[in-house]
Amino acid sequence: MAADDALHPRLRIIADERLTGASREKVQARLDLWLKTHIEKLLGPLFELSKAEDVTGIARGIAFQLVEALGVLERTRIAAEMKDLDQPSRAALRKYGVRFGAYHIYFPGLLKPAARSLASLLWAEKQDNADLAALSGAQHMASSGRTSFPVDKALRANAYRVLGYRLCGERAVRVDILERLADLIRPALAWRETTSGAKPPGAFDGRGFVVTQAMTSLTGSRARISPRCCARSATGWIAARRCRRSLRP
Repeated sequence: MAADDALHPRLRIIADERLTGASREKVQARLDLWLKTHIEKLLGPLFELSKAEDVTGIARGIAFQLVEALGVLERTRIAAEMKDLDQPSRAALRKYGVRFGAYHIYFPGLLKPAARSLASLLWAEKQDNADLAALSGAQHMASSGRTSFPVDKALRANAYRVLGYRLCGERAVRVDILERLADLIRPALAWRETTSGAKPPGAFDGRGFVVTQAMTSLTGSRARISPRCCARSATGWIAARRCRRSLRP
């Protein structure tokens, strides 16, 4: 059963009149303990961060939102706080395993399939109309270790976020892979013919980039990563006017 805090759901025993009184209370207590232990084992960093006494001020607020988001938080949601977050505060959060990406603040250690599957179930418990069949399918795809997979439109973007992925057009890309992909694309977009130094892989004319083998190997697919951002032309080049905006931190 859902509770106010997603990390502390409740279990309700469904049994007939033969399980009553002290026996029922013992079973309930045992189940409650198992559930609490299981969640803390798989999502331990969230509990450690929520109890951290050395995380204060703005960092404390970010930590609260990150825990509420079950370990994967869009950076745009805390853009104002990030502007005012000083380096010592960032270091305090990093000490607890938090990583600051261009698009997400997240726990790399909690991107493992078991942790993400549990987080998505806890998230679904608090939703009124989550498509559990579609969520189960996405969980299966994520648990297979794929860095990207086709999107099921029956699921909302938030469901993919809790699974540790971000919607990129027709595919969902794991958040850590998205950061690495952006690191490859950003210098290719920034390159100009007048730029000193070596030409970055994938750089073309300063307005677009060429999809490289390194990019496709990251996502495990030669499919388009984001039709909204990039348009494949007949020659195989990628026009990236909109991508340039979306790939900025």
